[in-house]
Amino acid sequence: MSVLSEMVMRYDMQLDDALRELINRGLPVNLFLKEGGMDDLVGQFMEQLDEQINQVQQQFQIDSAIDETRESMHRSQKKTEELLKKFPELQNQLKDAAERQSSDELYRMKWDMVKKSGQKDLGQRIARVQKDLEDLNTLQEGQKRFRFTGDQPLSRKEALDLLRQLADMEDLKQSMQQAQANGDLFNFDLEKLARYLGPESYQEFLERRERIMENLRKLMEEQGQVVTDQDSGEMKLSPASVRRIGRRALEEIFAALKSDDTGANITAEEGEGEQVSTESRPIEYGDSIHALDISSTLINAFIRTGSNRPGFRDIEIFKSRGQARSATVVLLDMSGSMMRADRFYYAKRMVMALDALIREDYKDDRLMVVGFGTFARSYSPAEIPSLQPFPVTMFDPHIRLRLDASNEESMEYAPLYFTNLQRGLSLSRKLLGSGETRNKQIILITDGVPTAHFEEGTLHINYPPSPGDFEFALRETKAATDDGVVINTFLLTSDWEFSYFGDESFIQQFAKHSQGRIFYPHPRQMDRMVLVDFIQNKKTLI
Repeated sequence: MSVLSEMVMRYDMQLDDALRELINRGLPVNLFLKEGGMDDLVGQFMEQLDEQINQVQQQFQIDSAIDETRESMHRSQKKTEELLKKFPELQNQLKDAAERQSSDELYRMKWDMVKKSGQKDLGQRIARVQKDLEDLNTLQEGQKRFRFTGDQPLSRKEALDLLRQLADMEDLKQSMQQAQANGDLFNFDLEKLARYLGPESYQEFLERRERIMENLRKLMEEQGQVVTDQDSGEMKLSPASVRRIGRRALEEIFAALKSDDTGANITAEEGEGEQVSTESRPIEYGDSIHALDISSTLINAFIRTGSNRPGFRDIEIFKSRGQARSATVVLLDMSGSMMRADRFYYAKRMVMALDALIREDYKDDRLMVVGFGTFARSYSPAEIPSLQPFPVTMFDPHIRLRLDASNEESMEYAPLYFTNLQRGLSLSRKLLGSGETRNKQIILITDGVPTAHFEEGTLHINYPPSPGDFEFALRETKAATDDGVVINTFLLTSDWEFSYFGDESFIQQFAKHSQGRIFYPHPRQMDRMVLVDFIQNKKTLI
């Protein structure tokens, strides 16, 4: 499940496809092979192939085809040597290569001979010798490999076709052996399966393979790792699996922080409140015992007295995290450029780790996720793993689109991958305004300047950006800060620093309005930076 979820997170693929790919890469499903009867079926297929190969070996002989090919090569060689009468040195080179049956050597010397002799049709003559020599090598190798003992002769063409079929059957048999050994059910050439074992065998194999896939799906559903979407019928990660992904990401981030030399302090401040951490401390007079750490208390008593009856000095209580509530929107850029350098993958990991942190340590907080491209919408944590940036669909160097926002048909054809920061901030502000929390913030993750905005019922899409894209994004930034929302920005580009319009860069104008800070993380460091900053802000609030 760990590898499956990683594939879904990083690549644009459905969970079903990820599972098939994982089996294709060697996920052991031997137990399911035996339970589904596939092991016996594959063994039966291999016996059928062996039987067919033995029948062919006992029926045919290819000595006559070898003799026919050798004679053809000698004729071609003689005709070629006639063209080289005046060049005895080249004649000898041709003879030596033919005697050693070296097709590679003939290929290397062909154009040199043509150039030195001046004979225009020499290239075609040598090519015929080459072809005869290649066929002769194939037939001789085939005789050694399959050891024909029959008496029915085959022509050169018939023998070569037969050897190709036998090689296909050997390859098919080998893939079946791998299936029995490691459960690889997808490394099959199904066309060969149907050709050599018939359409009934092909159909039975597909049905049993699908049954094994269904057993795997049921197992994961029973374990609560996946759920089936009622509308589409697709297999998806369950909410519990999504939470585990977030928890695993959180643990990896904190493990990296502990081994880092940055000196970042991530310890949460202690304060009065109902949220408790996993750390405990000795009780003090005046403390409430609602957060009693029973395990530590009993251990202390046993160490001190050998008894399981604690005294006051043995009692420990869990530390409190404090009750400073906050509401956070992660505003996630989903424009086409976020696919580069795994930016979006690391952004998703950050969102899920932050969700896990809030669920475990700051349970009174609210976390919301808004994704934005040309438009914006909110997403639940369960949707995050499979999200991907919108694909680029227009490649013109200069784009100016004006679409009527009131026309639904017009909006359906709007490209989705542009950067409409105005719309993203607007939706985030509305979501934060719906609660009574005083401490509100937007964590903006983006890698490009605004390239779209709405103005008086018209959607403007621009590349390169226009002054309106900047102006309406800045208006929405100021509206958010007027509502008491702090915007902290994690910028994965230097585009904002350029002075597109006027004397000031967009980043200077944005910084004036946002009242937050602007960070420049590497995508791989972004998750650590966001979490450390979030915790430090919580400490300040407490």
